[in-house]
Amino acid sequence: MIRTKISNYCARFLAIALSVSLVSYLLIPIHFADGVGYVTWRSVYESNSSTGATPTTLAAAITSTSQTSVTVTSSASYPTPPFVVSIGSVGSEAILVTAVNGNVWTVTRGYAGTTALASYSNGANVSGPISARFEFVPATPATSIQAIVVDFCTDSPLYNSASCVTPTGMVIGASGASTLAFGVGGTYGPTGISSSLFNATYSKAYNTSRNDIIIGNNGTGYVPSAATTLGAAITTTGQTAITVTSAAAYPIATTGVPSSYFYVNIGSETLQVTNTSGTAWTVTRGALGTTAITDSNGTAISQPPISFSVYGLSNPTVTGALYARIYTFNSYSTASTFAAATSSSGTLSSTYATASSASIDGGGVALYITNTLTVNAKVQEYLQFCIYTASGSNAPCSQTGSVVTLGNSSGILSIANAYVDTTTRFDIATNASGYAAVTFTGSPLANGSNLIESSTLSGTGSTAATAYASSVGTDQFGLCGIASATQATNYNSTNLSFPNATYNSAGGGACPSAYATSTTYAGTAWFGLNIAAAGSVYGDLLAVQQPGTGSTGSISFIGNVAASQLAGSYTTSFNFVASGTY
Repeated sequence: MIRTKISNYCARFLAIALSVSLVSYLLIPIHFADGVGYVTWRSVYESNSSTGATPTTLAAAITSTSQTSVTVTSSASYPTPPFVVSIGSVGSEAILVTAVNGNVWTVTRGYAGTTALASYSNGANVSGPISARFEFVPATPATSIQAIVVDFCTDSPLYNSASCVTPTGMVIGASGASTLAFGVGGTYGPTGISSSLFNATYSKAYNTSRNDIIIGNNGTGYVPSAATTLGAAITTTGQTAITVTSAAAYPIATTGVPSSYFYVNIGSETLQVTNTSGTAWTVTRGALGTTAITDSNGTAISQPPISFSVYGLSNPTVTGALYARIYTFNSYSTASTFAAATSSSGTLSSTYATASSASIDGGGVALYITNTLTVNAKVQEYLQFCIYTASGSNAPCSQTGSVVTLGNSSGILSIANAYVDTTTRFDIATNASGYAAVTFTGSPLANGSNLIESSTLSGTGSTAATAYASSVGTDQFGLCGIASATQATNYNSTNLSFPNATYNSAGGGACPSAYATSTTYAGTAWFGLNIAAAGSVYGDLLAVQQPGTGSTGSISFIGNVAASQLAGSYTTSFNFVASGTY
């Protein structure tokens, strides 16, 4: 009777630490005394850089519109990609950073529908990484909008409508830039008003010392998208399903997706639209502190929200509240006067209050910048490995058995037949960032000093590592490995490989993969046993498992004997070890 004993070991390694940094924003709609406008601040790519971040500069020039590798002087203040920046005083191009390797950035040029610029000089200022999308509904219907101004201030317009002080350290676009990167197409561009409102000459960071954004086209007014009306009366203050006559110009809201919700005004009430299905809307009544009322069929509904995206902002360098005030104007010159109303002290002259009162409408939001919150966590190393001789599909490492018997039903090898046993299987799974290697130590079948060891002709001599095909009537003992035909529950063979040519049957037919107890064999698979390597301290490599979904492997053993092989009981032991590279 020939017996092979199998052992297995499991290895664990050092821990891995992860950290995540966050910047928090508190969004609170603010209503001006002269209107019910509002704006919602949303970062397209939320920056998780801390307050006090310092924008960088180019360390080498950009010389063409197709250049996608950018070198900067420092990446320290920027978050993990993706994020969007603009560069230089003509910062009209949005540049998407997709990878950071030290101070070398991989970028996508002309992001968000903007046009890639031909060149940027060495030393040009790079903006911060914040992207923002502004959205608002004018409370006062406008037949023509010639300019929109966004003004960032340290206090609320309800508290102080006559002046505005810039939040410390906040920068709009690259330092010193008068041009900004506005989204101009598809999901990035403006909605609710013609994109022709954007003009490179008049849409810009109007006053970089006070961080104003002005969007306009001097001399031409643009009519906002047409408003709709109620298609049926609202008969109760608790009614949450309403019908409109047309929804074509309005956003699509989806239940459970808050970022898609939008607001409309009907009479004195503001309603939040939480779902749209054509002209049938689901709404939340009495939103933003207003009181729910009833309305008759045909009542006017406010215009669709106006929205636009701006790229390349920097957070304030101190924590605390800041306010984004939004004004619409039907005169570009009035808007320009308003945006230029900065005194030498950094506060505003009386022109600010005069010009703001000349706007069509105004509103804004409160934001709050906090200290960076660092969250630390550890992911424990994981390596599951077991080897067994049981049959059937099973949960990983739930089977047992550790004895392989080669030969006929009585465990006897024959000079007339080859015998192969495929009952040995192993389960392995790991999160090792490199891989997990399965190695083994072992020796030929032995009875005292008598070995079932092939001569050099059969490939398993004391140093030979060459695999061989079955040869009946010669001394042969070896193994081969392959992914099992039956995988453990939720396992597959994708991450398992057998790179060692001694055991992967690369020179012959496939190593058997189906479970079977020892039986006569006439196949063409190649087997092997590198006695020198298997007998060393660390053993010989059998298989490699990549991180991810676990796998089940199959090991087959072959036994052939020559007529001259001395009678007796032969045995050997194999020890299998899995070790991860982290």
